[in-house]
Amino acid sequence: MPESKHRRKNKNRPRERHVTPPPAARKPSPDWVPRLGVGLLLAGVLVIIMGYIPAITRALAGLPGLGANWTLVFGFVVLIAGFAVLTRWE
Repeated sequence: MPESKHRRKNKNRPRERHVTPPPAARKPSPDWVPRLGVGLLLAGVLVIIMGYIPAITRALAGLPGLGANWTLVFGFVVLIAGFAVLTRWE
């Protein structure tokens, strides 16, 4: 039975070298990206804190369809948006 070329004993076949391409140069992000991200994070925290102030909670409780915890939900949405913007910061 014939032997395959790579199974012959004492014979090394030449191997091709794998060359990885150099990494592409990245451009720094614009100045507005970190400012917007940090601003959204601070706004989200401020909205969440605002929900614990009794005068604001009583004033917004009469609005239809918002419910009692709208400030928590809206605050976390703004926080998530801030984190999403900051993932683009280089």
